Amino acid sequence: MKLNTAFRPGWHLSWVVFSLLLWQCGFQPKKPVSTASEPPSSGALIADTILYPVTIINPDSTDTWTDQRLKRLNRTSFTNQLFEALYNQSVTAYDYYNHQPISTQAIREMEDSGELNRNEIAQLQFEESWFFNAGAGCLSKKVHSILLAIPVFNDQEEIKGYKAAFVVKLNP
Repeated sequence: MKLNTAFRPGWHLSWVVFSLLLWQCGFQPKKPVSTASEPPSSGALIADTILYPVTIINPDSTDTWTDQRLKRLNRTSFTNQLFEALYNQSVTAYDYYNHQPISTQAIREMEDSGELNRNEIAQLQFEESWFFNAGAGCLSKKVHSILLAIPVFNDQEEIKGYKAAFVVKLNP
């Protein structure tokens, strides 16, 4: 069977249009990323309020999945910025157990005495509201607070759980 390789009239125009469509599909402009100063999307409130923990230090060196999940986290930068915000009084720390404010001086004293080491913060608990805008295909979150937790070990140096250091309430 011999293939007809002759060009048909208008074929080259169709090919150009098809090529342009393929090229355009690969170069769609990205939607702008929302900034912290923008309010949550005008979507429906679907979670008010949800709490969930996030491990930020892998306690198990054989757990490659946790390593994979945390590979893009700059934990040191985050904790340093959070403590800087506390010391600048941009955010406020609260005692997890009695909900009373903790002064920046008290936080500084805990760090200076070694009672609290920001490099040992291994888990965060986020308190958030979630908004879903079905028309825009957008899910947005508003973080209300972040609990910082340090690991508690048993006699075999295995993690028994996490102890709350304090809660940072973010500004509305």
